[in-house]
Amino acid sequence: LVPCVSAQDHRAEVFGGYSYAKINPEATQPKENANGWMGGAAGYANKWFGAGFEIAAQFGNMAGPGGTPPVSFKEYSYMVGPQFRFVSTKKVEAAAKILLGGVFGQARLDANTTAAQIQALTAAGYSNFDSTKFAMMVGVPVDVSVTKLIGIRVEPGLYRTSFIKQHQSNFRFSIGPVFRFGGR
Repeated sequence: LVPCVSAQDHRAEVFGGYSYAKINPEATQPKENANGWMGGAAGYANKWFGAGFEIAAQFGNMAGPGGTPPVSFKEYSYMVGPQFRFVSTKKVEAAAKILLGGVFGQARLDANTTAAQIQALTAAGYSNFDSTKFAMMVGVPVDVSVTKLIGIRVEPGLYRTSFIKQHQSNFRFSIGPVFRFGGR
């Protein structure tokens, strides 16, 4: 694989936007839709190799069994790692990145849940928890240029966590503006 680069290449970028994930913080339960945000930055040592970091947050609700109140959940991730730019034209840029770090996950039963409903939820595998675990993201950011310094990024990725002694491989998708610096 030979990087395709142009004279337009930038040395740094900042990205932020909307993030969607299909996750299961209660590892024994089905995956749920989660919406949130993410932000990050990357710097390139040369035209094709760099390093970056990102922080993200996902929020959602899991439907409880048998009419019990939903269980709310959230995840905050923080990861760093290498980024490899393999396409850079005037209109489109694409890269691959592998980020490693941590994730803080939290699930909460509704405050109005009765004792009987708590028993039913616990028996079904739902519970309150706070946990910080390993996280990994393999993403493919694709930028479509609006101007030389601004683009729109679409980034699908594999988001891996490990809550309750089980690994979860999840889909994550982010979209938003990317701001570029240090171009020639």
